[in-house]
Amino acid sequence: MKVKIRRSILNINFHRSIFGGTIFSAFDPYFPTMYYNIFHQKDRKLEIWMKSANIKYKRPATTHLFLEFRISKEEIQEAENELNKKGKHEKWHKVEAINKNGIVCAEAEMLVYLRDNKIKSKVGF
Repeated sequence: MKVKIRRSILNINFHRSIFGGTIFSAFDPYFPTMYYNIFHQKDRKLEIWMKSANIKYKRPATTHLFLEFRISKEEIQEAENELNKKGKHEKWHKVEAINKNGIVCAEAEMLVYLRDNKIKSKVGF
């Protein structure tokens, strides 16, 4: 999934760069949404959320920013295997926010949590 944060009068601070909160909020929803859609297509209903996130702001974002979210087939298979065994899965993902000149302005690591409630006895609650 590709995301673009447009720099505009609505999201710039007094230094004329994009607010950190705007950047951080762009990292948040996409991995859980992607996992949900992938497993929904497999007819598997899971609880999925962002469990934790860390962000590093590296440079002021004075242009639009571009983010790309990817989940590989191997990561899907890994998640499926662990869900079948334990009923839950956690995975760290890293994404960069890159300006129009190709410079990384921010990077985030996000921990996504997936749980299959049909396997509660294995999860422990």
